[in-house]
Amino acid sequence: MPVWTAIENNRSQLVRALHAWWLAHRGPLGLPDRRALDPAALRPLLPNLFIADLEQDPFRVRYRLVGTKAVRNTGFDFTGRYLDELMAKDPEVPWMDHYRTVYESRAPLLGSATVPASSGGTFTYEFGMFPLTQGGTEVTQVAAVEDYFDFDLQSAQFPRPTGTGSSGTGSSRTGSPGAGR
Repeated sequence: MPVWTAIENNRSQLVRALHAWWLAHRGPLGLPDRRALDPAALRPLLPNLFIADLEQDPFRVRYRLVGTKAVRNTGFDFTGRYLDELMAKDPEVPWMDHYRTVYESRAPLLGSATVPASSGGTFTYEFGMFPLTQGGTEVTQVAAVEDYFDFDLQSAQFPRPTGTGSSGTGSSRTGSPGAGR
């Protein structure tokens, strides 16, 4: 799964839109505050939007909000769940590392992921992960968006969850900033 920091590498208009929002709302500390995120202003992104809380000691990621399109894509609503509880033992995509990179660098991380579908094919999507503060200077949340482009949910379903210890979204997908598929 390739990752990058240059928005020019993304073809996704959803990722570009959240990136533009993030740049426009960076305060004097260089990061947007979560309170600046107005759902009405980001309406086209909402089905594809994730908000994740970052916890320290140990470093953990908890999904506060999971967009409805992601839930439909995975067949599993992982709102309120922790990424480390959802990850496969050996995930195809190092999502915990990506969240830690966003936390430590205080900068967006962009990329694409190709994951298997139960129909036997694969599915590629793009994502963007953007650090947020909550009234302070520390990165405490990540806003993320996934763009599934023209993926047909009816023809290529993802494998179903195999218990709580499955991969990031409860499916065997292992690539999502919103989950850890």
